[in-house]
Amino acid sequence: QASTLTSAVPRNRRTRSVQGDTRPQLLFNISTIHKSAGTSGSAPMDEYQQQEYNQGYQDLGYGDQYYDGGYGDAGDPSMGVEYGDYGSMGYEFAFDANGRHITAFENRPNPKIQHVHTITRGFEKFAFPKIVRVLSSDDLVLKQKGLLAASELLATGESAVQCIEAGICRSITNLLEDEDETVRERAAAALEMTAHSMAGCDSILQEGAVGRLVAMLEDTCMEVRDAAYSALVEAAARSVDVQAALVHSNTLPLLVTKTTEEEIGRSSMALELLRCCVSGVRDPAVDALLACEAISKVKDLLDQDDPAVLEGATSVIALLCVPFEGKEEAVKSGCVPKLVTLLDDELDSVKSNALAAIMYISIANNGKSSLVEAGGVAKLLTLLEMDDEKVLINVLQVVTNVAEYPPGREQLQVASSSLNYLMHHHAALIQRYAAQAKRHVDFKELPYPQLRGEAR
Repeated sequence: QASTLTSAVPRNRRTRSVQGDTRPQLLFNISTIHKSAGTSGSAPMDEYQQQEYNQGYQDLGYGDQYYDGGYGDAGDPSMGVEYGDYGSMGYEFAFDANGRHITAFENRPNPKIQHVHTITRGFEKFAFPKIVRVLSSDDLVLKQKGLLAASELLATGESAVQCIEAGICRSITNLLEDEDETVRERAAAALEMTAHSMAGCDSILQEGAVGRLVAMLEDTCMEVRDAAYSALVEAAARSVDVQAALVHSNTLPLLVTKTTEEEIGRSSMALELLRCCVSGVRDPAVDALLACEAISKVKDLLDQDDPAVLEGATSVIALLCVPFEGKEEAVKSGCVPKLVTLLDDELDSVKSNALAAIMYISIANNGKSSLVEAGGVAKLLTLLEMDDEKVLINVLQVVTNVAEYPPGREQLQVASSSLNYLMHHHAALIQRYAAQAKRHVDFKELPYPQLRGEAR
């Protein structure tokens, strides 16, 4: 067909010889075009064909001049061609249109046979069952390449849903115990991508992948362990059911041990896993961690210099100090002096988490005395000058707690002017906390003076 249509390209330009008209002409083999279009040779067109032919040239922008069914005044019947006077612009349009048509329908060679390990994406919905079949292969190279392709598909929402419905989680979970380290690492990375949605987290739970990922935390390959941590953190941060599965499988004591034994990067991920579990499944997680003396073990991480480790450790300790048992363990294990030191940390998140832990600890009487003995009051006075609202709220709550302890209240008398200033802060919540702190610092005898807006 391509060789047939080639003859439709203008082959030369003729000049009108009628009365000296030298406008450019187009030379087309119209009979050949008719043959490619299904008409009978060079037979004259009927009325309907004539209308369609004329309309087509008008749509291409050739004006109102069209083929009139004859050879025109410059036609040459012996050559079997007809001429149409379309002007110089019409010539260019026709030339481009014919060229595009020939390029679109030219004959091309058959595709080359690809290598046996080449993975190509299936067409539209056929891509998803195809990737599942590839992951079920016994060929090592196909499994390695297939996991990379699976991660790319799972990176987009619509494709991820289709992959999950096709059963990709089961295929990936089966590869978590593969003998090849690369396969195990890429399988864990693919599950991390799967965990970006709740449907993916549910599928991970149904296929039993959580337990296998936990077992991979003991893998001899560091890259595999990193991938397993990342997958568990992503799933636990999104799904309460995954958090519950980690708590009920007695994984938390293992994670506490990992926080102190692993390298800094993996230690921070273990702390993040603990934080997710304590934040979501609060009571069972806190009970499990207090039972294994998690505060005294995590306390040693407060001496690290890594910001991620410090942020994770202070956050976990703060959450564990909410119950009374946690406050007692924090005081006995000597957490308070280390937390007071972190009040000077340059990272606001570490400073805020340390303040939150001190706030919970100072509710208990021995927590108040430990804070005063560790020199915490002077640090609190400095933090009252900060502009960070979250830090200010925590500081004011600690001031309120410490003011109930007579030696602490005596040291806080110099904070009266700062508290007066904060009582006129633009944030209403800070105004409220500053007023409460001021009332406790100025306490002489019961009853406490009534705050503005407070019911008797």
